[in-house]
Amino acid sequence: MHDLIRQMCEDIVLDENRWDPRKRSRLWRHNDILQVLNKPKGAERVEALSLDMSQVSRIIQLSPKVFEKMDNLRLLRFYFKDTWYKNPNKFYFPQGLEYLPNTLRLLHWDLYPSSSLPLNFHSESIVYLKMPNSSLTQLWEGENVHLVNLKVCDLSGSRELIKIMDFSGVPNLEELDLWGCSSLVEIPSSIQLCRKLIMINVSECVSLCGFPTDFRLTSLEEVHLYWCPRITQLPELPSTVKSLSLERSGVRAASIGHLTRLERLSVGEISEGMLSEIGFLTCLEVLCFVGGPKVRNIPCTIYNLTRLERLECCSCENLEPLPNGIGGLEKLETLYVKGCLKITSLPSDVGKLT
Repeated sequence: MHDLIRQMCEDIVLDENRWDPRKRSRLWRHNDILQVLNKPKGAERVEALSLDMSQVSRIIQLSPKVFEKMDNLRLLRFYFKDTWYKNPNKFYFPQGLEYLPNTLRLLHWDLYPSSSLPLNFHSESIVYLKMPNSSLTQLWEGENVHLVNLKVCDLSGSRELIKIMDFSGVPNLEELDLWGCSSLVEIPSSIQLCRKLIMINVSECVSLCGFPTDFRLTSLEEVHLYWCPRITQLPELPSTVKSLSLERSGVRAASIGHLTRLERLSVGEISEGMLSEIGFLTCLEVLCFVGGPKVRNIPCTIYNLTRLERLECCSCENLEPLPNGIGGLEKLETLYVKGCLKITSLPSDVGKLT
């Protein structure tokens, strides 16, 4: 049924002009899109352009103003349906990219080839910005950016990114994904103005050392700091946080006992005090200890975690054998132990696990 509906919708769009794709409102077939990109004049009607770049067999050289005539463009999507790294970048801008329409609401561009977005692109309409594995060093060269409708910003895997925008002009941001931006040094303190922020992921930002110390945003639910060795202090977090990843970070001591809504927690080399506070997190469903040589004992307060469904202990070489009573955690379904050299057997009551 879904395929039939999709075919009907595609036929309606094709009927707008069977011969000239520049006269259609939506383009998704790669041959049509390449034709329009090579000869964009007259493409004013195009509102949506979605190209699976894995279907493009050669490198395409494009004009710096290839989108200049597309003033009604609301959706621009250059993506790889297959794994991106199996395909080289398909677009080449020898003179850079000078123009993107300010009418864009969705911009998704895998492997974006330029070091920044065009200077004249400050779309207050844009809601969704996804540019993973890009060549960006910064989003914009200017300081004053007003993206009042932006909700999702995903620059994950952009290893050359050294600077993120000032967040004072992005009040409605909900998701910020900077995973793997290994050259990024600082998150501006203005991110505290993003009162609607739900998720921030800076995992594997190995150069990141500047991070706000106060992060009490009342909508925040997910904070991922995995493999951030230069972040040594956990910011003040609100009690709304449900998922927290700290393994292989520089955080050794922090107060987490107030995070009473936390459902997922991953930690590494943490202090005894921080370890003892885990028992206060009675909503925990997933608890992971990863690569923590200082983790020697699972605290007895773990028995307070009546909702715990999964317990993982990985590469904790000094961890003593798990205590009897683990089987008393009625919701526990999975106990995963790997690389914990002192654990040679499991408690006798693990057979009670559901």
